[in-house]
Amino acid sequence: MTNHPFCSIIIPAFNEQKNIARCLQSLNKQSYPRSKYEIIVIDNGSTDSTKLIAGSIADTVLEILDCNVGAVRNFGAKHASGEIFIFTDADCIVGYDWIQTGVDLILNNPNSIFGGGLKPQDNPSWIERYWLLNDNGEVLQQKDLMGSSIFISSANFKALGGFSSSITSGEDTDLSIRARNLGFHIILKKNLSLIHLGNPETIYDFVKRQSWHSENYLINMKHSLTDKVFWLTITYASTLIILFINTNPTIIVLYLLLTQTSPLILSIKRAYRGDQFYVLLKHPFQMLLIDNLYLIGRLIGLFKGIGRLKNRKRSPKKHN
Repeated sequence: MTNHPFCSIIIPAFNEQKNIARCLQSLNKQSYPRSKYEIIVIDNGSTDSTKLIAGSIADTVLEILDCNVGAVRNFGAKHASGEIFIFTDADCIVGYDWIQTGVDLILNNPNSIFGGGLKPQDNPSWIERYWLLNDNGEVLQQKDLMGSSIFISSANFKALGGFSSSITSGEDTDLSIRARNLGFHIILKKNLSLIHLGNPETIYDFVKRQSWHSENYLINMKHSLTDKVFWLTITYASTLIILFINTNPTIIVLYLLLTQTSPLILSIKRAYRGDQFYVLLKHPFQMLLIDNLYLIGRLIGLFKGIGRLKNRKRSPKKHN
């Protein structure tokens, strides 16, 4: 690789007409030489003006229909010519030195994959504020890559076989796990964090997002069994069931309190990882509310996953 290796920025998009122009404009205005990178947008069947807007700004706009996001990212990678692949999302805004920072890290650490975290936009909603607990892009809370900010050499990406195309979400976590198993280092850097315009701003959108993230719990059961959040979700569900089937006032009060065990554990964990205990102490109701909504969303996704498994079993097998 040269000091300025050619890079491919790969961006999946679906109905992102509200945000994609700002995303692409931030990528076009980088300290890295513009002739040394390409911007590839892969549209996954948008019904709005996403493709039209992307076509006027990006270098290449591709289309693939009815695919999980991992497959969309892989499709873009197949059409990319860079020595370094950079993955982000269509609702993200990056800093001026984002590309240069990531490239320098890759050049100095060829056996590593780098990523960043998420920063809230200006004037964030209360949901963003108490969920992210992150005003400056620190990556204290996450341990795995996020699809919004990944820097990886094309050779290493191909060695890993790309993203999983069979799961509806969590393809970035899956890539992280497989990369570690093969001896790669996953390194998260504050200066690769970016502003995420697509953070949920309403309770409905937040619950919906968490539901989407947990649809694969049962499909990826081997991973789920080692996932602490999965077990907290199961515990939360169990206490809710006992709460609703009981008529004894004493037991109802007891289990009403027990239902808050899982959310409280999550709130403490987030506050600890983000070094934000003062937020939990000052705003315990908001923190617990967010984590209750988080677990409710995860439960909904779990039930959706049950439905997907049933549909799979009902589908007729194809014979060669």
